[in-house]
Amino acid sequence: SCCQWGHHCSNCEKILLPVMTCCFPGENFTKAGVAIDRYVRINVQGVEKLVDALGGIDINVPQDMRYQDDSQHLYINLKAGEQHLDGDQALQFLRFRYDDKGDIGRIQRQQMMMRAIVEQALNPRTIARAPKILSVIQSHVDTNLSVEELLALAGFASQTNSYNIQMLMLPGDFSNSHDFELSYWLPNLREIDAMVTEYFGYGTRHVVASEDPQYLRIAIQDSTGDAIAVDSLIETLYDSGYYNVYIEEDWNEELPITRVVAQNGDLVSAETLQRFLGVGEVRVESTGILDSDITIQLGHDWLDEYGTSSSL
Repeated sequence: SCCQWGHHCSNCEKILLPVMTCCFPGENFTKAGVAIDRYVRINVQGVEKLVDALGGIDINVPQDMRYQDDSQHLYINLKAGEQHLDGDQALQFLRFRYDDKGDIGRIQRQQMMMRAIVEQALNPRTIARAPKILSVIQSHVDTNLSVEELLALAGFASQTNSYNIQMLMLPGDFSNSHDFELSYWLPNLREIDAMVTEYFGYGTRHVVASEDPQYLRIAIQDSTGDAIAVDSLIETLYDSGYYNVYIEEDWNEELPITRVVAQNGDLVSAETLQRFLGVGEVRVESTGILDSDITIQLGHDWLDEYGTSSSL
């Protein structure tokens, strides 16, 4: 999984932006032709202490998470829904993998956690905690960034919006039980090549402007509880040539703003769809439905735009 700030900083010409963080061994990524010039590594204790230094983080826990392993001293007990997590609870959230998605679900939660940490770090009230945060960085972070570069990046981050962060997961599919006894995430080399070309300027494919809408796999997760609103969204999509649309389980919190999630990093198609809908915000991250190209997490702005079931 990778994360990068998607906008260039005019005052950071020497800092090799955009910034990328990777949640897998760097040598695997460099096989795609992408050189990693700078790195930041933080250990498990560092994550816990960083979250505590930030004063905790707000995050939506997608499901009840309960697990106990005395041999590993691993105890996980989190309730589903919007939660304010301290450092220990944040580690529980990150380490949980006991669902039908296994490690891929954990990667999705890592992206959710990364966004929550950035949002908390950009909160003006966090400035007073800067000395404690710096202490954690000095004790638990390994990096080849210079002090000058760290300061420049901190200044850049303070001026950006968390929604400008783009997070990618290498495209692939779960292995079949007939092929492997254990579950593996098998890479989709064609889609990986397209992603590397689009975001890092390497690879062999020329990225097309946008896929034909009829071939885009669009998953819908409703957060409004309004079945008529969902039906109107599907009808609107169909009328505009988006035929490969399907409904997934509801999102577990009400969203004021619709999210158009570019699950595999197809930013062009996601932005085109968002402009067509006239509501919502685009997020480049892999927190949507795994087999979708775009996941629409329907929010109340759609009701405001097109009316609620009570008004229809």
